[in-house]
Amino acid sequence: MKILIVDDEEVFTEYLSLHLSFNHHVKSFNDPVDALRHYEDNQDYDVIIVDFYMPKIQGNIFVDRVCEIKVFQNIIVSSGAANYSDLKFIKKYNNSIKIISKPFDLSELDEVLNFFKEKQIS
Repeated sequence: MKILIVDDEEVFTEYLSLHLSFNHHVKSFNDPVDALRHYEDNQDYDVIIVDFYMPKIQGNIFVDRVCEIKVFQNIIVSSGAANYSDLKFIKKYNNSIKIISKPFDLSELDEVLNFFKEKQIS
């Protein structure tokens, strides 16, 4: 799978990139504005993993902008501090968006990625 990671924490993006690069093609950004610019010209990602709380653009705004570009983009929103009311926005996207709470086990991430992979096959 081709995966885009967007998180303002450099250590986190490096950690995820290292884990995922064994089985996937991975590109990561620590700046959501740079990530959106990149995505506008490179929409062929199977999954985007994005932090909810970031400087410049919050996760829900990032997701909305991505989905304006590509309606059925698979996205994983990760956050350690978001509450339910913050995440209500995902309801409008049905099964295209999943949430993982930080800190998460990498096996949990792999399960969600497998869900999206299976969804592509069917």
